[in-house]
Amino acid sequence: MLTTTIRHRRKTMSPLHLLIALCSCYGLAAPALAQHIETVPSSMTYYKPREKNVDLLCRSDKPIERCHVRLPGFPDSPPEGFDVTALPDGVSYYGEGLARGECGVRLASVRADRIGKFVCLLTIGGQQHEAAIEYGIRIAPQPTGLKISKQTDLVDGGIRANQLVKARCVSRQGLPAANLTWFLDDSPLDASLLKPLEITQELVNDQLLQTVQQDVHIFVTPKDNGKMLVCEAQHYALPKNVQRILLPLNVKFAPEEIPHIHIDELPATGSASVNITIHANPQPTTRWKVNGRLVKEGETVDIYQAYIPRQTGAGEYMVLLKNNDCSQERASLFTLEASNALGTQSYVIRALKMDEEGVPVDNRVRDDDDDSSGATFWLISVWTFFCSVIATRLL
Repeated sequence: MLTTTIRHRRKTMSPLHLLIALCSCYGLAAPALAQHIETVPSSMTYYKPREKNVDLLCRSDKPIERCHVRLPGFPDSPPEGFDVTALPDGVSYYGEGLARGECGVRLASVRADRIGKFVCLLTIGGQQHEAAIEYGIRIAPQPTGLKISKQTDLVDGGIRANQLVKARCVSRQGLPAANLTWFLDDSPLDASLLKPLEITQELVNDQLLQTVQQDVHIFVTPKDNGKMLVCEAQHYALPKNVQRILLPLNVKFAPEEIPHIHIDELPATGSASVNITIHANPQPTTRWKVNGRLVKEGETVDIYQAYIPRQTGAGEYMVLLKNNDCSQERASLFTLEASNALGTQSYVIRALKMDEEGVPVDNRVRDDDDDSSGATFWLISVWTFFCSVIATRLL
């Protein structure tokens, strides 16, 4: 008869009610229903040393009949924990009352010898439930370190251009681990260039501290010369909550090509000074060729005077040639050669009659020295002419 009744009720009873019915029939105690206990804070939390009025709360959606708490750093705590009606000095009850399902404590201050795991033991509906909150004290990490891989191809005290450079930022022995952010100058690096964070733990003076490191892989070109690779560590215990470490990118490259350089024809009389801006690192050595003459930087040959390149920016140099008497000669073709430890580049300059917008008047002029590789380059050279007095003042 019992079996028949149970089979009949399975169609309408939930599995939980069926289990309770079976337990009742055989004299078994009904299982305790799970009770969710919310904690505030809900995860591991770190506080400033001696931070005041720190609240730790356990919350239920049902009334609490009794509440005991275990507090770290109190060796005389009873096995079942402190009743919240009889808490030790420096600890007081926190919450809106057991009847409203809240039981917690307020610590007058956070002490280094009283950190760890706070446990609340709640009696709800005759059943005991447990929840825990872990907390600690913030510890500022050691100074942040930033370095590049030993496999980086270095030349002349810098990084050879056009290679993948691997850099690593490390923030050691903090609690919790610092957050790391990368920048190139003031722009955040693309997330695709960053490798996953690696966090390790080590025991220092009986404290388990955390070290975080992250690698970045960035392809360095001549355009990156003079920029700053920055790793920023953010941590609440640091002064101003942040520490920045900078790595200047000293990128080395041969003088860069300029496909075509057209300038206005030279004046019929007086002197003329002309400058061309080239990009190279380290500083190049230059020499000019004009109508069979070779004029090295710092030298004067006949009416031509060549100046030593003057740096105007990161990897940027102004190279100047002066014709002291245009009435003697008005050259229409110049060649400039620039060399450094990484290579040599030649620049061909044609002097043509230009209109006001800098366009050759003779439309028949064609660029017969097009770059066969099809590569595109920006024209970065600007020619200007000065009377000899102005040029002298500028140099």
